Amino acid sequence: MDEQNIITVTQLMDESLLEKFLTFQNVRPRSVAAYRHNLRLFFNYLTAQRIVQPNREHVFAYRDALIAAGKKPATIRSYIIAVRLFFRWMANEGLYGNIAECVKVPGGDHVHRRDALTLCQVRAVLDNIDRSTLKGLRNYAIVALMVIGGLRCVEVSRARARNFIQRGSHAVLYVHGKGRGDDGAEYVKLSHNLQRALQAYLDERGSVAQDAPLFACTSNRNRNGPLSTRTISKIVKDALQDAGCRGTRLCAHSLRHTAVTLALKGGETLEAVKEFARHTSINTTLVYSHAIDRARSTCTGTIEKKIFGGRAGPAETSKNLDPH
Repeated sequence: MDEQNIITVTQLMDESLLEKFLTFQNVRPRSVAAYRHNLRLFFNYLTAQRIVQPNREHVFAYRDALIAAGKKPATIRSYIIAVRLFFRWMANEGLYGNIAECVKVPGGDHVHRRDALTLCQVRAVLDNIDRSTLKGLRNYAIVALMVIGGLRCVEVSRARARNFIQRGSHAVLYVHGKGRGDDGAEYVKLSHNLQRALQAYLDERGSVAQDAPLFACTSNRNRNGPLSTRTISKIVKDALQDAGCRGTRLCAHSLRHTAVTLALKGGETLEAVKEFARHTSINTTLVYSHAIDRARSTCTGTIEKKIFGGRAGPAETSKNLDPH
């Protein structure tokens, strides 16, 4: 951290600073109370240890102290997440170094086993779907809804025509996924292009009962019946492969990963993305944030410069570098 930005623990504990942090997070009252409580525990630990100017090693020591005290991994995670968020905000404000970045908790951070698509791949997948048929219009709407709206396969499968409505100045789609009833209170606000894609499909389909599946089978065997999650997965997988996006880490759920990742990269707050993705815990949203941080890491480049002194490594060629 810069010398001019060194702050003591007493200053970190200042209520006005804490309130600025909590206001920036834009979270619900329950989360505000949790963050405040968890940060005070950390500050109390620093005070008890007579630490005046905390650094990264002190955060590790705090985590280890929680482990030694027998705290559950989930509890430790919630404590450390508050510290992570606080010092990330401090660093962004130019007030203090991000001393808690990537500090892990017992059990390790969950790592996604599915890849997100690049913007070029998203465009290629959507542009490659033939929309000259009813089936093509349906498949385009499904893929667009998953990659822009972040829907899960089960949410697409359970959607009914009545769930696609106008709410105020925007069209929305109410979703009901795992563990929810037929019509939950959660919905996805649809962008202009998403609304057009859904409407184009429904217009081509003709008159549809309100209780009918929003996305229906086109085969003679089960015409107008609901699509299974397996069928939706295959529709997406085929669309990916047809656009040249192949690999074991690319699947239907990759579209949801892509939506969340692009929202975070676009500058949306963690709380906003948590609500958008309908995550039950902000810890899940943080996994995406950490994955982005890892992808942006320049450590290997720094190490290579130390080894080769600025010269290209033996295996490096410009054509192997992906600008996207």
